Amino acid sequence: MGFFFSNMQIRLTETCSAEAVTEIMTELLLSQGFHRIEKAEDADISVFFYAENDGWLSVCSDGFGFETEEAVQRYCGPISQRLTANVVTVSCFDSDCLLLHRLDSSKGIEAWAKVGRYPGIKQRTTPAKWKDLVADADQLVAVCKADYVVAEDALEKLEPLLALAPEQGRFCPELIAEGLFDGAKSLGFALPKSEKPEPPALRLMMPSLMPCEIGKECFISAINAGGKSYGLAIAFSGSYVENDEIQFQDVQLEYAFDRHPRPTLPLKLEKRQAQDGQWIYYAEAPQFQIPPAPKEGLPMRKAMDEGFRRAVGLRFTPEGNGRKRLDVTVHFIPLRNPAGQCAWCVWRFFGSKRAFVQHHNETWSAFQPGGAALLNEKELDLDD
Repeated sequence: MGFFFSNMQIRLTETCSAEAVTEIMTELLLSQGFHRIEKAEDADISVFFYAENDGWLSVCSDGFGFETEEAVQRYCGPISQRLTANVVTVSCFDSDCLLLHRLDSSKGIEAWAKVGRYPGIKQRTTPAKWKDLVADADQLVAVCKADYVVAEDALEKLEPLLALAPEQGRFCPELIAEGLFDGAKSLGFALPKSEKPEPPALRLMMPSLMPCEIGKECFISAINAGGKSYGLAIAFSGSYVENDEIQFQDVQLEYAFDRHPRPTLPLKLEKRQAQDGQWIYYAEAPQFQIPPAPKEGLPMRKAMDEGFRRAVGLRFTPEGNGRKRLDVTVHFIPLRNPAGQCAWCVWRFFGSKRAFVQHHNETWSAFQPGGAALLNEKELDLDD
C-alpha cells in the first residue's frame, strides 16, 4: 500500500502572515462547532503549522485534508481571498499520483500540476498558470511527465521550483510524529461531549466476504456505534456446534488498533445451550472496555481513523468438518446491552448459502479463472 497525505502551502507576504492564517483556520473550525483545547490528549483533531523559512507556511491536519474541492472551498478559499494569498495544496494518493493545486483568488488563478494517475483524478497540468509562481514552468512540465517509483518522489524536483524547503511538500501528521519537522506547532480542537449517554451498539467493520477455512486463522472486527461500556461476550453459533463438528483454537480479542503490536486478550470458549435451544460456544470478558463511537460532526477522515482505532477484532482458527464452514456465525455481544450485538455469517447478505457460493465464484472467476479461491458446492453443506 502506498502513501496518502495532504497539506496546504501558503505563500507568506505583508498581507499574509502565519498569525493571520492561524486566526482564519481557528475561526473556520469554531464555525463548525469545534472549540479550542489546550491539552493535546483531549483534542479530537489537531491542525499543524510549520514554517521552514519566511517564504511558505505549511498546514496539515489529522482530521481533514485538502485533496477535495469541498476542502479547497472551505479552507483554502477564505485564506486566499481574505489574505490576498497564493495557496498551493499538495496531495498524494496511494503513492500513485501527486496532485498540486494552486489558488490565487486575487488574480482569479486556479492551476493544477499532476504526476502519475489515480482513479477519479482527471485534472491535467496547466503550466501557463504557474509561470509567475515557479522558477521554471517548462521544468515543471518535465517533472510532471517523468516516471517515478512512487509519485511523491517528484517533490524532490518540485520543491526547489516553488522555493519550498526540502521535504516541506511532504508535511503531514505521520512524519511530524516521526520528528521530521522539528519546530512544527499545533492547535487542538474538540467537539462538545454528548450530554445523553447511549447504550453500546456494535456493528461489523468491513465484514469479510471470504468464508472461513479449516486450519487457517480468521479475523472479524466490529465497532461501537453507541456509548462507552464494559463487558463483551463472544459466541459462535451454527449447526456444527451441537456435535462438535467444528471447534475453534487460539481465540483472542484484539483492540487498540493504532498500537503496534496490538494488545490481545485470549478467550476460553465453553459449550452451552442458549435460551432458544441452540448450542453455542461462548466466552465472556466482563472487564473488557468497549470504546464509544467517534463524536458526531467529526470530519470524515478523522471519523474513519477514530472508528478504526476504537475497533475490536476477533482472531480464531476453525478445526473440524470443512463441509460445515459456511455455517460459522460469530456474535459480538455487549454485556450491558445484549440487544446491541452484531453477528457475522459470510452468506447472510446473499439470502442463502447457494446464492453466496454462486456470487463468490462469479466474482473470483473474473480475477482467477479456475483459481484456488473458487468454492466447490460438492464439498459444502448448502441449503438443501
